Amino acid sequence: MAGTSDNWKTQIRKGYLELCVLLLIQRHRKLYGFDLIERLAEASLHVKEGTLYPILNRMSADGLLGASWETENLKGHPRKFYALTRDGARLLTEMESEFGEMVSIFKNLSK
Repeated sequence: MAGTSDNWKTQIRKGYLELCVLLLIQRHRKLYGFDLIERLAEASLHVKEGTLYPILNRMSADGLLGASWETENLKGHPRKFYALTRDGARLLTEMESEFGEMVSIFKNLSK
């Protein structure tokens, strides 16, 4: 039974993490990976680099995020910043709506 529970948690967390990543990038217009990790941790959603970067790479490949390297006005190393594309913004709107519906249904069922 624990395997089923772990699989369920993994699937829920994956979708929720993707929603939160898109939301944070939209809110801040552009963010780089480590900044995302810190902002997610501040919200008590602890994510490792090995989890986040494959998601960012996939979302970039799928056309949901645009990525650009910035070297000027930065202390230290160049950073790859991510921003939402039109498709990414459209998907975020759909995801927010779906998530809101799911939360509403859950709340109604748990009364």
